[in-house]
Amino acid sequence: MRNVITELWEATTDLFPSRRESRMIMGVIFLAVCISVSEILLAHFFSLLILPTEPRNTKNLVFLGVIFLVLFSVLRILGFAKEHYRLNIFEKSLVKSSSENQVANSWRWATAMELTSLLTLYGRLIFISGLLFFFSPVFGICNLIIGMGIFKILSWQLGKQFRSQYKFREKQQSKKPVTNAEKVRTRVISGEIGSLLSSIGLVILLSVLIVLFATDSLNPAKAFVLFIAVRMIGQIYSGLSSGLMRFARARVFSE
Repeated sequence: MRNVITELWEATTDLFPSRRESRMIMGVIFLAVCISVSEILLAHFFSLLILPTEPRNTKNLVFLGVIFLVLFSVLRILGFAKEHYRLNIFEKSLVKSSSENQVANSWRWATAMELTSLLTLYGRLIFISGLLFFFSPVFGICNLIIGMGIFKILSWQLGKQFRSQYKFREKQQSKKPVTNAEKVRTRVISGEIGSLLSSIGLVILLSVLIVLFATDSLNPAKAFVLFIAVRMIGQIYSGLSSGLMRFARARVFSE
């Protein structure tokens, strides 16, 4: 886990050296995290809408449904605005520090894209994991333990991928480049291995969720939200696994 944090921190200080740029990037990430957490809360609102504790009349159901659709639309608009703002930051920061080497510049752009995506995923994971304790402390603890194991796997995969990418770069500089098929296979398979291993942790989490619901430790609404949260966590781990591999490639070739 320390390996991942170190690499992301060094890339951040390299690509966005000034405090203003760093604060702007952190702002984009914070907005993305807020959107993600809001989606969980919106899922909880939807669960209460379709699984009410007391029967609702049609008028109240329509009113609450309209509120849900409005909030859902607002989140989609904020997501679009976040991406537009992120690209503007890249343009101001990376163009200013660009050199005549267009290939290196393109790799710096790729590194910045992967970096901010990874930081956003980590931020989302932290907030969602914290939110799980609100719905079920037991489930939150189980998620924390499993997450620590998954992070060790991802850290190991990242170190391995960096070594592979440095070998590819050395062979390219020595005019003996490896085939594109080998480059893609090394990166994709490594990412899929991390995603597959993290899926084992998700199966355990789902098993815990079923047990908690079966023992009446969770009501249907909370169980529904936790299921959505587990799905989101699974997507985050999958995105981290493949994203870290792409980040390693871009980072090595941007140097």
